[in-house]
Amino acid sequence: MSLISRTENLIGLDIGTHSIKMVQVRSGDARPKLISMGIVPMPKDVLVEGRVVKPEIVASAVRQLTTHLKVHKKPAAICISGYDVMIKKIELPTMTEEELEARMQAELGQYIPYNVEEVDIDYQVLDVVKDRANFMEVLLVAAKKESVGDYNNLLKLSGFEPYVVDVDFFALGNAFEATHGQDEESIALLDIGASKAVMNITCKGTPIFTRGISIGGNQITDTIRDHFKITDEEAENVKLGESVENYPAREIEEIFVSTVRGWLNEYSRAVDFYYNNYPDKRIKALYISGGSSRIPGLDKVFQENMDVPVEIFNPISRTQYDSNQFDPAYIDYIGPQMAISLGLALRKTKEK
Repeated sequence: MSLISRTENLIGLDIGTHSIKMVQVRSGDARPKLISMGIVPMPKDVLVEGRVVKPEIVASAVRQLTTHLKVHKKPAAICISGYDVMIKKIELPTMTEEELEARMQAELGQYIPYNVEEVDIDYQVLDVVKDRANFMEVLLVAAKKESVGDYNNLLKLSGFEPYVVDVDFFALGNAFEATHGQDEESIALLDIGASKAVMNITCKGTPIFTRGISIGGNQITDTIRDHFKITDEEAENVKLGESVENYPAREIEEIFVSTVRGWLNEYSRAVDFYYNNYPDKRIKALYISGGSSRIPGLDKVFQENMDVPVEIFNPISRTQYDSNQFDPAYIDYIGPQMAISLGLALRKTKEK
């Protein structure tokens, strides 16, 4: 199973804490064309630290979504994240692909903190090392075989043929490159979900820096719920700007600002760490996606505290689609939440 390289399109399936997203596209033109797209709530307490602990329940929800979208069973791509994935850059003397493969097999143990027999490995040569012309940068990805196997089994239970297990960081970057092209300068992608955020800083289509950040929309929902003593569903509606007339606007704003300020601090810490390692690769812009990017005014709060342009990243709006099949207003609303699933759907069946 390929963990890095992008490759006839698959069904992209993104399993998140709050929802399950599915996208099907057709590529080959200047821009990918949207064929099918849908989302269903994720059953509660079935995803723990990136691992699906109740696969039968999740597979049932996926099958319902598949039936609703009238998607024929096809090869699918799914992503892995969390503690079961390690991404690392290493520097090696310049060598041929055959030499690199032999070296990886012989010396892999010194680069990863896992038992080599317990992980699936993939790697990709990125570039020549700056100031070291005879060395090259290699992106190394190691994923626990147990976790990869779990996601393969989940796809089978859902009625799909497992074809690619990707990494969420790379799927996010794939979605951006397919809809915006390769940027000559560094750009930051931040996909904020319900319980975590995926950060990927890329340059010319190459991931330079990836980081998982422990922030998410559940923090706001939980605070609203506890503050007003209401249900999770009511708190979620308030967070998204619905039914707010029943609650003091000032108190809602204080909860929102306080939580988002914490998000900004976590993001800034990650950026500082990035600049410590890449001081000459300044970030040109920040693109925010994910379910939590739909929180009203989130991009404005980030913009007020950033020295670079901040934009909500909606890759679906930049695909081709039939407006008789997909309501443009719905595309605008749901698109930012589908970034990772689109990145997965852009994978192709030519490579594994």
